[in-house]
Amino acid sequence: MALVRYPKEKKTETRGRILNAAAKLFRESGYDGVGVDAIMGEVGLTAGGFYSHFPSKEALFSEAMATALAPSKTLRTTKTSAAAGTDPLVALIKGYLSRAHRDTVADGCPLPTLTPDVARRSDATRESYEQQFLHYVNVIEELLPDGSDSRRQRALAVVAQCVGGLMLARAVKDEKLSDQILKSCRDAAMKT
Repeated sequence: MALVRYPKEKKTETRGRILNAAAKLFRESGYDGVGVDAIMGEVGLTAGGFYSHFPSKEALFSEAMATALAPSKTLRTTKTSAAAGTDPLVALIKGYLSRAHRDTVADGCPLPTLTPDVARRSDATRESYEQQFLHYVNVIEELLPDGSDSRRQRALAVVAQCVGGLMLARAVKDEKLSDQILKSCRDAAMKT
């Protein structure tokens, strides 16, 4: 039986589809909650082809995390808000710590869902995460008023407030408590 070779472009496209599916599934279920079979099935492929694209699930996770953390819809919305005359930092915080964002885990910011998994992964995965995390911090830092002595510390605090607040709001069962967490964190982040 002859081996069928696909054009390089097809392999690159398939790899991208696998990365996008993995990013979504890892956000939904975490690293341990999703296997290679499920990821490959999501794009209509069998697990047998996985290793022609990635050396391991950990390598896929590292790359999928970078894909998921790439400049997100939340950051693009911030730029749109700035163009519309709304304070972009306030718009970002309100959008991030919202019920809609809380309820859309698979399509939302990956920081709240991937952070616990990243903490248990390889140094390479953690370094990749750190680079993307710092991108978020830099965006927030740019939104803070000029002349602030502690812009970097404030940006780190806002990111931590938003990510931690969203994690807690998603974790509790009581929706009223979840809404209180979102509101309290929104208020605190805007004062930071």
